[in-house]
Amino acid sequence: MKAPRTRVVMVSAGFWPAVGGAERQALELSGELRARGADVVVLTRRVGLAPPREEVHGVPVRRLRVLGTGALDSLSFLFGAFGWLLKHGGEYDAIHAHLAGSPALAAALAGRWLGKPVLVKLGGGRGIGELASSSRTRLGRLKLRLLARLKPRFLAVVPDLAAEAREHLRGASIEVLPNGVDVNRYKPVSPEEKRVLRARLGWTGAVFLYTGRLSWEKRLPWFSKIWNEATKDRDATLILVGEGPEKIPQDGRIRVLPPVDDTAELYAAADAFVLPSVSEGLSNSLLEAMASGLPVIASAVGGSAETLVDGVTGLLFARDDEKAAAACVRRVLDEPGLAARLGANARGVCLERYSLSRLAARLEELYRGAP
Repeated sequence: MKAPRTRVVMVSAGFWPAVGGAERQALELSGELRARGADVVVLTRRVGLAPPREEVHGVPVRRLRVLGTGALDSLSFLFGAFGWLLKHGGEYDAIHAHLAGSPALAAALAGRWLGKPVLVKLGGGRGIGELASSSRTRLGRLKLRLLARLKPRFLAVVPDLAAEAREHLRGASIEVLPNGVDVNRYKPVSPEEKRVLRARLGWTGAVFLYTGRLSWEKRLPWFSKIWNEATKDRDATLILVGEGPEKIPQDGRIRVLPPVDDTAELYAAADAFVLPSVSEGLSNSLLEAMASGLPVIASAVGGSAETLVDGVTGLLFARDDEKAAAACVRRVLDEPGLAARLGANARGVCLERYSLSRLAARLEELYRGAP
């Protein structure tokens, strides 16, 4: 007998065209689940002139109007989402909230009221993410206590984040479930395809790539200085793709480009990927680079340290070790065959452990109430 279709609501404070780790993962996961035959609807905030109902890449999206900014915005979305979930309770079987903010509280309350499974995916790196920031305020601590008492199932992308969650969510059910990456979309290309891509992009020499938010925890100005010194007198370029508050000085060898809808071609055209963060959960960009067969240079923190094996699937340096970071850059440039070997190994790990289809299969089990 054929299993019934999975029906799930993805609840997220932000969604496409907002660009961030949580938004990207929610979009790609929703598409993968729908491709597997699930009914998925995304419930999110309505910002600007966005329509209240639309489809994004084939995924139905319902956008709720919010009031004001800051706390008022969060409260209005909490009550709006809670009301929507109650009103449409007969249309879904499970709720999946992205990040432990007001959407998670609305989801957990509605799930408890209706007797439906609720998953809450935690985000951010240890000490700098949402758990740490919530624990520093009275309202934040109250929210965490309420979430723990409502007993949704919490999902942490790496053990490091799960350990932090156990400190703040006493008695909660916490499962380590990594992010997933579309290994069919993010993949290595042939030398000829790479040459064509680079010609179209205007890239020459060795290209080191970063994609993601330009924010302080990524330490891009710090790394840029190290990279510049390590590659002087070399034909190399550092390309940073994203937006955010951090300002990175540009010259002919360091370029900052705006975000793009599809980063797959950027990874395919690059020669190495960098992630010098002060802390990490499990970066979507890291997995995309690995799936694309790129050697990764990263600080040995959080999910980066737990995902990469130094000298096997990437090159790691101690968080504040400038000399070690520079040495990693030079190794990629100078050691014959190293970049290709690291990239091939990283691709293999993604195929085995981090494919989006593997993640979706486990989530479908959880939506049905599996232990």
